[in-house]
Formats: sequence, C-alpha cells, structure tokens
Amino acid sequence: DFQKLALDFQQSAISDFVGFTTKGERYPLIHTISELRFRVFSEKLGINRKAETKACSLHRTYGVAVPNAQKKFCEDYDTLVELAKTSIAQTSFFEKIYLAAEPALLNEIERQRARDAVRVWIRQKLNCLNEEYRCGRDERKMIKRVTNFETKILKTYLRILTNLDKKLFPEEQTATFIQTKDLETLCGFVDSVTKNTPKPGMLLIDPGKFKMGSLKGLPAEHPVREVQLDGFWIDKCEVTNYQYLRVAAQHPFLRKSTFPRKFHDGNYLRNWSDDLVPEIGSELKPVVQVSWYAARHYCNYVGKRLASEAEWEMAARAGIESEYSVEGGVEFLRDYGWYRENSGGIIHATGQKISNPNGLFDIHGNVWEWVYDWFGIYPNPNSTNPQGPEIGKYRILRGGSWSDPAEYLRSAMRRDALPTSTYNNVGFRCAAKK
Repeated sequence: DFQKLALDFQQSAISDFVGFTTKGERYPLIHTISELRFRVFSEKLGINRKAETKACSLHRTYGVAVPNAQKKFCEDYDTLVELAKTSIAQTSFFEKIYLAAEPALLNEIERQRARDAVRVWIRQKLNCLNEEYRCGRDERKMIKRVTNFETKILKTYLRILTNLDKKLFPEEQTATFIQTKDLETLCGFVDSVTKNTPKPGMLLIDPGKFKMGSLKGLPAEHPVREVQLDGFWIDKCEVTNYQYLRVAAQHPFLRKSTFPRKFHDGNYLRNWSDDLVPEIGSELKPVVQVSWYAARHYCNYVGKRLASEAEWEMAARAGIESEYSVEGGVEFLRDYGWYRENSGGIIHATGQKISNPNGLFDIHGNVWEWVYDWFGIYPNPNSTNPQGPEIGKYRILRGGSWSDPAEYLRSAMRRDALPTSTYNNVGFRCAAKK
C-alpha cells in the first residue's frame, strides 16, 4: 500500500529534498518527486532508465496509444501513479504519513544545516498556496493536478508548512512567553551567577548525615538507616513547562514528536498541543507527562542530573526527622504543599507555597518527582552516598502530588513506576555535583 511505499522510500526522498533545497534548485519538491518516482518504478517495475516509462507517461498525459508489448507494463505503471495520486489527495491520510516522516525531515535539515534554505522554500510555497499565480508555471501545474486548489486540501498543506516553519525556528516562538520577573521572584531561574550561587535556580545542600526511611511508614520505607552524603546542588523548584519548552526549542530530541517511542509509554507531553505549545496558562506549572528517561535527558542537557533517592530525602527533610519538613507538623502542611485536600484537583504554579527549611518549593506535593535510583528494598547497613540497586524494573518517585492524600507527601514516602511511564501528576527537579 502507499503507506508502506512512503516508509520504504522516506529517507532517500527526505535527503534528496533537503539536498536540492540547499543547492538552490528552483523546484526542489518537483526534483525530489521525479527521483522518488524513478526509485519506486525501479523496484516495482524493474526499470533501469527513466525513459522506459515514456510511453506510459505519454498515454496518461496525451492519450497516445501504448504499444502492445508495453500494455501490461503501463497498467502496472498506472496503478502505482493512481495509488500515489489518490492517497495524497486524502488530506487525513497524507497528513498522517507526513507527521510520521517529520522527525526524520527535521533531523536531516539540521544535519545539512539547511534551516535558512528550507525557510525560503516554505515562504515561497505559502505564497503559492495562498494565491495560485504567485508560483512558477510547473509548480502551479503540479499543485493543481494534486489538489485542484480545493480549500480543504490547501488548508492541510498550509498548516503543515506553517508548523514546519515554527519548528525550524522555535526560538522565535518562545522569546516573550512570560515575564522574566516572575521567574526571578519564584525560583531564581535567571539568577545572576555569583560566588555564593554559581548555579542559577539551585540551592547547595551541605555534606552530612541523616536518618533515611521511616519506622511508621510502608514496608518499603524500612529499615531506618543512617546515610552519609557529600554536598550537592538541587533545584529550588520543580522544572516548569517554560523551562522544558526552552530546552526542547534548542534540543529537538526532547520534542513531543521526536522523543523516541522506546523512552515513553505513548503519552509523552500529552497535555501539549504541539512540539512547542504547552497547555495555555501552564508556563509556570511543573512539566508533567514526562518519563524518567525524558527527565534524565533534560537534566543532562542542562549540565545537571537527577538526584539520587538519598539526596532527595536529605534535601526534603532539611534536618527534620518527623514525617514532614514542616514547621508545626502536619496541621500546617497546607501552607507548604498542594495535595488532594487543598489543590482543587489541579496542578498549581510552582513556588506558591512556603519553602521547606532548605529553601525548596513544592518538595511536598504538587507533583511526584523522578529520582535516579532503581526501586529496591533498603539494605540494613548504614551507607555513604548510596545509589540504590544496580539493576531493576522500576524507578522511584518521591514527594506526593496534587491528587494524593496528605500521608503520601511524607518525606520518607516511596513510590515505584516503570521508567517509560508518564503521568499527569509526575514531574521532576534536577541536581548537580558540588
């Protein structure tokens, strides 16, 4: 079928198109289609030269009679041409095929450093699609033959080209997303680097010992053990949609359409409407629907890493051995975090509640946070800089969320999840070595 044909010849067609565009060919798409037709006919019809289909082409275009010896060959030729023509004319089918190929197209454009050249071509095509007499004669004929300038088909092509232009130059889409002042006030995302705060938006946790786990909690929280940790940095706030957007704009690997399927469960950034379009009004809310792999890749890209489970609990406890690092106990928890009883059933902007004594916002509630470790039973001995099991099936989540009861926000509370999982109440914050 046409979908299989498109997949089989996708990479060669993409490479041809970007190459023709970079060389300044006037009609790169027409040249690409010509080369693509020859490859398809070579494989499906067994031809070695383009001229071998001349009789078939003359018959389709001008009604010239086909020699008897070529009738069967031209029937097969017509079948392939009609399959392509009718498939491309079905907007939903064409769009599905294009979207499947778009990640490879974006990668090839980056590989050949062709963003500017492709943008020029896109702008020319947008003019042509908006007004048929603003494009070359040959191109106008091709577009008319495929679309007949039908409104529905034209709108699909316009939308695809407009979105491609945005994805090629994402920095233009994010320049004035929110006010910098808000970021400074909330979490220091754009703090100036000073001697005392060399990592903007992060807090330094001094080396020391603490008691990890809980005697009263779930079995997975036992036994309580003394842990010694080196000093480390940790984000003041959970990573927001705005921060994630800025990184995705610079790092296409993390975009909704290009992040490899093996690294998520199919719902990655499900609440974003496109690669660079988070949910309206969610800029300062923690990013969710991200897998452990996505969280790790983000942190690594910005020069950080995920916190170990021990680091997370030490930062959360802030020297307090009770169930919550909250002054006054659980009765005052609602002043420090969002959970089922006070969230109203939604995620909230980060940094709206009181920080814990270490200066960390939303360490209790709002969203669960991925940490580095595999899930496993705590070993009995005390330890130094523990990293959890060497292998496992599940990674660990910490902190509780807007949808959970108060007891899930305890400093020792642990939850496990497949590293490919994405949930609407799971995000992350990053850490870094001192």
